[in-house]
Order: sequence, then C-alpha cells, then structure tokens
Amino acid sequence: MAAAAFVVVRGLLLAVLPATFGLALFARKGLAGRRGTIVATVAALLLSGVAFVLMAASMTGAGVGSLDRNLLWMLVRETTPGTAFLIRNAALVAMLVALLVPRPRFTLVALLAAIASATLAWNGHGAMHEGAVGLLHLVPDILHILAAGAWIGALAVFVGLALRRSARTGDALAGFAGIGTAIVATILLTGIVNAAMMVGIDGVARLGDSLYGQLLLAKLALFALMLALAAANRFVLTPHLVASGDVRALRISLSVEFAAAILIVLLIGWAGTLEPPISAAA
Repeated sequence: MAAAAFVVVRGLLLAVLPATFGLALFARKGLAGRRGTIVATVAALLLSGVAFVLMAASMTGAGVGSLDRNLLWMLVRETTPGTAFLIRNAALVAMLVALLVPRPRFTLVALLAAIASATLAWNGHGAMHEGAVGLLHLVPDILHILAAGAWIGALAVFVGLALRRSARTGDALAGFAGIGTAIVATILLTGIVNAAMMVGIDGVARLGDSLYGQLLLAKLALFALMLALAAANRFVLTPHLVASGDVRALRISLSVEFAAAILIVLLIGWAGTLEPPISAAA
C-alpha cells in the first residue's frame, strides 16, 4: 500500500515542484501571480514530506504508522535521499519567505525553485552511478527536470490566461515561441542522454519487454502529442486568436497539452521506482 501511494505522491511532487520554477520565471514577466506560486510552493513542501515518509515505509517494509522518529531522522542524516530532502525543504521554505515579502524578487524565487527541483535528481535513477559517469547522468537529469518544469509552469500560466479570456493570451504565447523551442530542444537532448543511460542502445528494440520500457514508450507517445499540440498552438491557433479573438480552440488545445504533461510526469514518477533495463541486464 505504501509503495503504491509513494508512486502517486512521487509523481505529483515531480509535477508540482518543477512547475514552481516555471511559475517563478513567468512571474518575473508579470504573467504569473504571486498567489499561484505560493500555493504551488506550499503543495510541493507538503508533497515532499509525505513522499519522504512513504519512501521510508517502502524502503524498510514497515507501515507508515509504525515508523518512529529515530528511524526517519537516521534516513535524513545518513542517506542521499535524506540529504536531498533537507536541501529541498530548506529551499522551499526560503521560497515562501521570499514570496511573502511585500515586493518579491522573482529572480531569487526562481533560483531557489531551481535548487529545490534539482534535488529530485538525487531521488531517481540519476544518482545510480558514481564518478564521471554519474555526473554525465546527473547533470542532464537536472536540466531535464528544469526544462520540464519551465514547460509545465508555462502551460499552467497559458491555461489560466485562456480560461480568463485574457487579452494578453496571444502576446504571451507569441513571446514564448523562442523560449519554448529552447525548452523542447533541452528536453529532447537530455532525454536522449537519460534514455541511453537507462536503456542502452541495444535495449531500444526490447523496450516493450519490460514495464519500464512500456512506460517510456507511453511517455514518448504523450510527448509527441504535446509537440503536435504546441506546433498547432504556435502556427495555427495563436494567429487565429490574434485575428479573430476566438480563444475556444486554443483553450482546449492548451488544456489537453497540460493534461498530457501531467500524465507524463506521473509515468516518470512510476518509472523512477522500477529497475531500468540496463541494470536488469547487468
């Protein structure tokens, strides 16, 4: 039970925490409100705590109710996930403090969100290697998380603007085109590196043979859908909005793209608890 709950909570944390980075970036441009960023930060802080407790229960085989304070403190002090947990929560608390001052400095908030999000790489397969190989895996993993967070945060902002029929929707989407291209390129390149580390070149043809591979294929299908929707938004629906003021089709497309992004992150949260094919083959 704890293992299944951990998969769900881990997936939600992977969606919400990096999104705070994207929201902070857009708040710098006045497109995301402080309230939404605060809500996401509080949610990330709560999910981080719950995820750590569920991870501890899953690691020890004990029920959540039977976990004692000494065991939890030992895991915090003596394990890599525990160190990541401390750094993550410290960054999130600092984010809340920075957000609650009268005039928040969103550049600082974005930096703290990046630090908090980067710690997620130490809770997944990115920390399975050591030395130069470990660094080669960890750095792309962090960049992948930050780029995904920027995209999810952007989609949250755009969906909010479209739902409110804001006059800034078209301009915001048009202004995102260049940044969006860089984000997609980063996700693609780092995703290729991560896949090579987790699956291996020889394992590509056998992806369907393992649950990990099946989840990766589902993720790729959803990512392809997101790319198609993003292209439609940029080249068809945004010009249509500017010309006609009709936001309905764009609102639907953005909502579907956002839902696909959340599903992808949930799949990643699940896959992160499984043994990758390259380890199973070793």
